Amino acid sequence: MSKSKVILISGTSRGLGAQLRSSLSARGHVVYGSSRRANGSDAHELKLDVEKPDDCESVVRHVLANEGRLDALINNAGSHLVGAAVETSEAELRAQLELNFFGAVNLTQAALRGGMLDARSGRIVNISSVGGRLATPFTSAYSASKFALEGYMEALRLELLPFSVFVSTLEPGFLETGTTETSIIAVGERHSLFSDDREATHRRMVEEGAKGLPLDRVVRVVEQILDTPTPRLRYSVDGLAPRLGLLRALTPSAWFERTVIKQTAPAFASRLGEPNP
Repeated sequence: MSKSKVILISGTSRGLGAQLRSSLSARGHVVYGSSRRANGSDAHELKLDVEKPDDCESVVRHVLANEGRLDALINNAGSHLVGAAVETSEAELRAQLELNFFGAVNLTQAALRGGMLDARSGRIVNISSVGGRLATPFTSAYSASKFALEGYMEALRLELLPFSVFVSTLEPGFLETGTTETSIIAVGERHSLFSDDREATHRRMVEEGAKGLPLDRVVRVVEQILDTPTPRLRYSVDGLAPRLGLLRALTPSAWFERTVIKQTAPAFASRLGEPNP
């Protein structure tokens, strides 16, 4: 293991964030967790709403005041909204972007301005998903947030390379977080053409999450990023994201689109054969 690092992680009240904090602390790193649920009982679990830039700056200042440096930031806070685009209200879409995209941007900016750029050193690790590479039915808001995150972080990586601050993004499939039923949330409205199939797809996503990748596999990849002198931009954890990219490039688009629908929303796939009225 490389020398101990000072690490800040968002969204550590449960699931992957909690596992990352526990595992990285066990490896000897100084780890600060953060979440909206923090109550002050743990000096290394800070109260943070990533949607508020002032909160992000305050948390980074706290870490710097206590440790003198911040070596790594892991942007993990997020949720997964499920709904057809026409069912998704503007408020729901904005809320998904505020948490999954702007939340990561706010905390990243605070870390960069708070010390990483001056130190000419650091790691920024973003927990994205296959949904940051491939959009599927009923995930328009979620994929919008993850596509935005990946584009922003790819550009940011290029800007930071001269200063030895490395940006990396993880793109796993479903994870066995134990919190799938609460982290995958449904839109509030219904539409007669979509809602029944969307609800079936939602149930399937929860079931797939219960059989997803074990969290220790993600932890090992994060450890690799922290230990590697020059980490890459993207890590897939399970290899699914690059395989899908290759499949899309090598197959006819109509076949690929139908396959995506059949594999991710099988209840909805029957609509492909319905005649138009």
